Amino acid sequence: MKDFPRWVLALAFFNLIPVLLSVFFLFGGIAPFGTSSHALVRLLLYVCANLLWLVPALTFFFGLDIYRRGWEKWGVLILALGNVLTVIDLLILILH
Repeated sequence: MKDFPRWVLALAFFNLIPVLLSVFFLFGGIAPFGTSSHALVRLLLYVCANLLWLVPALTFFFGLDIYRRGWEKWGVLILALGNVLTVIDLLILILH
């Protein structure tokens, strides 16, 4: 972790919060995109709802890897995008 400045690690750490909240998305019955009476559509909506916590977790790894490879601006941009998605996740959980 010595390859990264502390502010980048702090920015990246915020992207791991949705992993702690994944239990609510997996088993909490949260349906931010609605529900359907059709089984296939219901499955696709469930997958989309779970992408809300999975994508920020993936931006943690992808953003730090891009930063480590030398593309600092792109790495920080990916981490910031993950932070925006984390805030959206928190808002969905609070407002649901």
